[in-house]
Amino acid sequence: MNRILKLHFVSIGLLLLIAGATAQSQFKFGVIDTQKVVENYKQAQDANEVLKTAGEKLRSQLENMREEIRTMEERLIKQKLFLEDAQTDALETEIRQRMQEYERELKTGQESILDKEKELFQPILKKIEELIIQIGKDEGYSLILDKRLGALYVDEKHDLTQNIIDLLNKKAEPATSKSNDSK
Repeated sequence: MNRILKLHFVSIGLLLLIAGATAQSQFKFGVIDTQKVVENYKQAQDANEVLKTAGEKLRSQLENMREEIRTMEERLIKQKLFLEDAQTDALETEIRQRMQEYERELKTGQESILDKEKELFQPILKKIEELIIQIGKDEGYSLILDKRLGALYVDEKHDLTQNIIDLLNKKAEPATSKSNDSK
């Protein structure tokens, strides 16, 4: 409910801002779907591939550890009746240690992936933001909004999303072709 009220206040404020700015001078605004920009930006796609590969490697490593723990648990269940209490306790302790190791690896792996995601995406998001600001200044926009932050309808002529994607990927092409030429 609060989100809806905030959205209405923001909408009313924007309408007042637009009305006031239109009366003073030419008011030009645009919208961008930043999520779509990120999804279609070649560098972001490459970064996602790096993260996906790391995630798959972590899953594989954890699955191997989990399988080893399952095997140990099955062995304990099958042999429990034939083992001394000390041997049972030792196996249970070993299983607990392996479970703790599994949890540590899971936590460390997830943190590493999050750190890598931050490392990879901060420059990408900064580049996108800088390009949006540059376009805003160069093309005389008074306001550029993110489409996902509450726009229910936007006329296509105000949507700059594809323009941003094209410019980002065009700027990335020379760097990509240079790295391919050196191989």
